[in-house]
Amino acid sequence: MNSKVLLAFCVVLTIASAVPQSGMIGWPPAGLANPWIPPWISAAPWYPQWTQCTTIGSSCLDCSTKLVCTKIGGIQRTCTDPTKPHCNLGECSATPSEECAISAAPAS
Repeated sequence: MNSKVLLAFCVVLTIASAVPQSGMIGWPPAGLANPWIPPWISAAPWYPQWTQCTTIGSSCLDCSTKLVCTKIGGIQRTCTDPTKPHCNLGECSATPSEECAISAAPAS
């Protein structure tokens, strides 16, 4: 009995978390949050942040955040691995990209 209740809970949780936060699929209407996920969970820094994308693939948003775009939207991921803290060519990397590298030339 306990396993059936746990299985049903997992199925409901999976379906509820599959509904995007920004309404990309059409429900809930754009601008409204997912009614199944409490705001204190969806605002947590570890919770994936969905955005709309025009192309499929991976790219860098800034020096430490990558954007992985799929058919239904994009997920922003911060490079949290201490050995790979930089975003370089759409992947977390140990070396920073050219735009994010600190120049070694002395300031004049």
